[in-house]
Amino acid sequence: MPNTGPEPASSPPVEVAIGLIRDNQGRVLVTRRKDAQHLAGLWEFPGGKIESGEPPTVALQRELDEELGVGVDSAVQCLTIDHDYGALAVRLHVFRVTAWSGAPHGREAQPMEWRAPLDLDPADFPAANRPMLNVLRLPERYLITPSPDDAAQAAAIADQVTQALRAGQADMVQVRAPDLGRVDYCEFLAAITGPADALGIPVLANAPPDWLADFPRVGLHLPERRWRALDARPASAGWVAASVHDRAGLERTAALGLDFVVLGPVQATATHPGAEALGWGRFADWVRGAALPVYALGGMSVVSLPRARAAGAQGIAAIRGLLD
Repeated sequence: MPNTGPEPASSPPVEVAIGLIRDNQGRVLVTRRKDAQHLAGLWEFPGGKIESGEPPTVALQRELDEELGVGVDSAVQCLTIDHDYGALAVRLHVFRVTAWSGAPHGREAQPMEWRAPLDLDPADFPAANRPMLNVLRLPERYLITPSPDDAAQAAAIADQVTQALRAGQADMVQVRAPDLGRVDYCEFLAAITGPADALGIPVLANAPPDWLADFPRVGLHLPERRWRALDARPASAGWVAASVHDRAGLERTAALGLDFVVLGPVQATATHPGAEALGWGRFADWVRGAALPVYALGGMSVVSLPRARAAGAQGIAAIRGLLD
């Protein structure tokens, strides 16, 4: 069958610096593309083309000043997205602008709005922008349940997790129980999803997808053995995430269209004493080049969150560090 899709772009990608700017109400700044531009009429996050030899951080500062009159006081790169539109290939260097100054206004007469992240429709944005929507919507603290040995221990852990969620210790939870069978696992999952749903906290199941027919709103967290067997993102009404340990895993899970990953161990842990720790330097380097949001795993606790965010991470993933 002939290929009827767009021909791949033959020239090098256009390098672009993009800033995710939020106000003190948590809204994000978006602008509308002009009629004469590629993908005219769509909304986007502000930024622009990086000039030859220009560092992305310098381009970000220049573009946000030229477009919006905004001064960038501090920013951290959280994504690098390569996307081929056929006629045009782009490489987007995406920054969370963590401190800024000025009164944003469209200096190039472009429409501009402050929007709540949950109100942003992916269909209104270029396809390459969609991982940025996940950066804006995902929380910072991802709790992983301890793994119970049996149903009685699962019930006790479910109570402990529920108390932690009600106390505001985590914003999202992964239900992990590799030693439980289907019936006991589903009871464990139900004991957590009920309170979590009432609190508006997303739940992801680390379990075979065919166990989850009674949990249509629960997302999926895929261990390496499961995502390696896939050739496309599994269907889910919730988040679809994965555990990865290297750059190749980051690239493969992004290509599958997953929503986010957990990367580690960043630091040595008692639970995996033989695993090589990445260290913060290598972790930050890999996060800067990732095309999807990344959580730091391994030796994490609430006090690790500022360092993880400064390294470009979406946040932290932890068991005891968020539960105790």
